[in-house]
Parts: sequence; C-alpha cells; structure tokens
Amino acid sequence: MTTDQFWQIIEEARGGSSPELASASSHDLAAILAKLSDEQVKEFVKHFYNCLIELNRWNIWGAGYVVSGGMGDDSYHYFRSWIIGKGRSAYNQALSDPDLLGPWIDNPEEMDNEELEYVALNVLESRGVEDDPRDDIEESPDDDPQGEPFDEDEVERSYPRLSAKFA
Repeated sequence: MTTDQFWQIIEEARGGSSPELASASSHDLAAILAKLSDEQVKEFVKHFYNCLIELNRWNIWGAGYVVSGGMGDDSYHYFRSWIIGKGRSAYNQALSDPDLLGPWIDNPEEMDNEELEYVALNVLESRGVEDDPRDDIEESPDDDPQGEPFDEDEVERSYPRLSAKFA
C-alpha cells in the first residue's frame, strides 16, 4: 500500500477532504478495510502507526493543549488519531505548523478518535490473523515526544492563532 492509497482510504472514511468534515468514521473505515486483503490491511496498520509516531512532537501536543484547555498522555495519543482521521492536509499542517490547525477543528471537545487506531487490527483479528503488524516497527507512538517540551504557563503564547480562536 502506498502513502497515497493510505490517505485515499482515510478520505473515503471521512466522506471527503474538506477541513470542516469530521475525523474519519471508524465504522466507515472498517467497511473499507473489510474489502482489502490481509496484507493490505497490515500495510494500513503500519502506515497509521508510523503517522502516530511522526506526529509525536511536543509542538503538536502544545497545540492540542491550547485548544482543549489541557491534554494528558492518553488524550494526546487520541488527538493524534483524530488528526490522522482528518486527512492528509490536516496531518501535513500539524507537522509543518500546528498553530494553523484551526480550520480542521470542528469541535474542540471532540478532538479524539481513539477507535480509529484499532479498526484495522480488529479487521485482522476478525479474520483470525494473530500477528500484530506494529511489532515490525521499532519506535512507539508512546515514546517521549520529539522537540522541546512546552511550558503550560506560557503555551498559549506559542500558538497565537489557536489561542485567539479557542483559549
């Protein structure tokens, strides 16, 4: 599975690529993945996991923190799944300048898409596939984030656009 195919599946599961559309539906994603081979679903899992790892940056956590008014370890993990579920443009925006994520945030109280991370694994499990494709990847999305940690007392200054809209 190519990177383009991965993002096409995400866009299909969210009903398009417009920023104001919700994060991808786990139900719709399951229906799409059910049509793919085991190997394709395994590749999807690897792409998703690698995206979670790539998004594991303090500056992205800081953006989520500002919008939601605080964000712990678990909610930060689910926030990254939400970003992936918003599609390639949101993902790329988060990586390049997370202060510009505002147009993708339809509801600051629902920046969580935990289920999305497990859909492909559930499809494989329902087929009797026992090996976890994530085991082939050395890094973990729960490793320490990349970059410099933010100061909770100063974080809003680092994200002036998000702070103006959500803080």
